[in-house]
Amino acid sequence: MQLIGFSIAEDFIALERGSDRFDLHNNFDFQGMSYAPAQRTLELHWRRGTGNWVKPSDPSELSLAFEGVYLFKAQERDPEIPFTEDDCLDSLGFIWEDLVAEMRAFTSNRPAEGCNHLTANFMSGFSIKVGAASATLRVSGGA
Repeated sequence: MQLIGFSIAEDFIALERGSDRFDLHNNFDFQGMSYAPAQRTLELHWRRGTGNWVKPSDPSELSLAFEGVYLFKAQERDPEIPFTEDDCLDSLGFIWEDLVAEMRAFTSNRPAEGCNHLTANFMSGFSIKVGAASATLRVSGGA
């Protein structure tokens, strides 16, 4: 997977674009996703959080737009965890392609040959796995 205009931070909770760091665990709330199978596209959407620690200069919205999607999987949330944890990212990283069944693990913050499936894990246990040709960071408002 080619990452266009961003990278995943070494702590697996943030996206980086130049000197900008967008902390998806602490400063942004997951809003949902849009999947278009015929177009082979997927978008994951976040909105800037409302906590007093969140910088007003952070973008109001972020999205990861995937093109050429060839794998899209989701794992259900843990019913024992409060719904308030559904919008909080736990980790984001790449996992080996031969571990298709594994949903919560990651091995690298960068794609590599044979390690191109991106996993997004949320505090509620909900997980998304994506295999795609590329992912682009889209930023609206703020930074």
